[in-house]
Amino acid sequence: MFSLNNQLELRRVTISALITCIYLPSIVTVICYKGLLYSVGKGSSFYILALIFIAELLKSFYLSSSNDVHGKRKPSKNRASDVVKSFLFLLGVLFSFFVGIILFGAPVLDCHEETLMLSTLLTLLTAFPLVLHCGVESSMQLMFGVKTYSKDTIVEMLINNAVMTVFGAWMGAVVIPLDWNTPWQQWPIPCYLGAIGVYVLANVMAVCNVSLITASQKYPAVNSIFVFLNEYKMAK
Repeated sequence: MFSLNNQLELRRVTISALITCIYLPSIVTVICYKGLLYSVGKGSSFYILALIFIAELLKSFYLSSSNDVHGKRKPSKNRASDVVKSFLFLLGVLFSFFVGIILFGAPVLDCHEETLMLSTLLTLLTAFPLVLHCGVESSMQLMFGVKTYSKDTIVEMLINNAVMTVFGAWMGAVVIPLDWNTPWQQWPIPCYLGAIGVYVLANVMAVCNVSLITASQKYPAVNSIFVFLNEYKMAK
């Protein structure tokens, strides 16, 4: 449950989530309309990853803009070093996804291109936004549970999105072995669409969460529910 402490963060979370709820469904809609759904996950659909990369990069600039205003700018040498470290970290995350997907049952001797595309998508939707907002060191600590994200609404949203995206990709794999004999069951289309769909769902939940927080400030009954959910979360 998000915190009431920072209204600016809540507003940024809402706008960022709404942007996601617009651009990703739009991409999927255009793909379906153009009859390109069955090319998802192949090298020819690399433009999808490029669009997601640009969108998440722009969203990160918006989410981190307040930090840039109040903080000092880093020297160019430090920036270059951060870019290199971020690239290497994301490359490591991509490789980890690639190996993990194979261990969970992806084809080992073929379909390497499709597995790589899915790994890249998962990296862009999970680790990439976190690295852009927090940096490599903090992202590693958050991913391994060394550092908590209490009272940081934006980081909480990014963590929730990442967890649900991986879950969505895993759930998408459930339909692949079924004997429905439909074209969209081909690897890795269900996992690809499952990751995107649940990522959008996570952002919808973020908007609903912020709406609940806003309503709790106006209506006592809603505030009681909000307090109960917060106490339940702390108890866990």
